[in-house]
Amino acid sequence: MKKLTVLASFVVAFFMFSCQKESSQEEGTPTEASQKEAWLTANLDAKFAASQKQVTAYLFPTSELAKLVQTPNVTEVRFVLGYADNTLQIQVDGVDKAGKKLGSVNSSLLKESAYDAKLAALKEVSDNTTKKRSALLKKHLLVSKEAFGWIEAWQNKLSTVKDLEEVTSYDGLRIRHFNLEAEVVAAMLKTNTANIGVFLGLNTKGKVTTILVGLDKNNAIKKASLTAKDPDDVYDGTRPSPPY
Repeated sequence: MKKLTVLASFVVAFFMFSCQKESSQEEGTPTEASQKEAWLTANLDAKFAASQKQVTAYLFPTSELAKLVQTPNVTEVRFVLGYADNTLQIQVDGVDKAGKKLGSVNSSLLKESAYDAKLAALKEVSDNTTKKRSALLKKHLLVSKEAFGWIEAWQNKLSTVKDLEEVTSYDGLRIRHFNLEAEVVAAMLKTNTANIGVFLGLNTKGKVTTILVGLDKNNAIKKASLTAKDPDDVYDGTRPSPPY
């Protein structure tokens, strides 16, 4: 009887430990959780605007993104927003159909004050409209000139330090993350694309959104080919949460 009691206690203890471990994996690291919470209550004032205006883009190495989207059962990626040092932070989570996190990639902040000349490549060329793309890619494809306008609009909004709360929220609830099918990211992971640059912009609804642009090793806008003048495909169509 005593042996049975000890065995039962061991089984219960093991079960409790397993549950605690699973729970801690779902919650993520303390730093990650604290940054998410900080973003939801951050004061989007002049100090934030000045700091955020220094951020050109968020860089995600294609080698790490490739591993993420190739992870079994990853169907979507989430661009998760956080807040630290008066600046928006972004990481990419790979999730399954149920929304369970299966992996993540952290970004590095690109701060390049003279980046305007590189960014201008988006508005100086015409997009390749004859290129074959899947229906999903066409759905998320963004005209390069329009992408430039959206990015510029976000920078202008930061300069005015006006309505920042409004453009980062839906119905009074601040955006937590943006969702996008993993297939779109996979299509951008081409040879000689060193990073996927995630730029922030204001869409046609006047809300902040993420714009995905392929960048070369010098973080210049990636061209469709060595001889092409048009940039590689630029994507948006990310679904903000809330409201979706």
